[in-house]
Amino acid sequence: MIVVAIIGILAALAVPRFQSFQAKAKQSEAKNNLSHIYTLQQSYHGDNDTYAVIMNTGLGVTMGPGACTTNPVGFTINPCVKSRYEYMSAADTVTFLATATSAANIIVSACGVVDTGTIDHTKDLMVTMDAIKTCP
Repeated sequence: MIVVAIIGILAALAVPRFQSFQAKAKQSEAKNNLSHIYTLQQSYHGDNDTYAVIMNTGLGVTMGPGACTTNPVGFTINPCVKSRYEYMSAADTVTFLATATSAANIIVSACGVVDTGTIDHTKDLMVTMDAIKTCP
């Protein structure tokens, strides 16, 4: 009985920690992809003297031939169907702002908060809506 009680206590302590680590790993996916978008945008700007607009890559994209690869900078998510975030960028000749937005309940389950991060042409990477800090 005592062993079962100890295992129950340990499990009660371990599950929330595991979920927290899992949420942080999911969030780091977006940070890595935003950094990758920054690099691709800088390369594109070097060749074309303008930044490129990226529309709806990742989560929420209607799957079809080429759906994962149709943007000017070559940013892809493979396989697209497993992306936890949707990536977009607004751009002009001198600036860009790329955004990663999750759906609700994706980063922290049973939490209605979306997780959003951004990066711009100065490589300022920010988490603008943090589901991990917002949800218990």
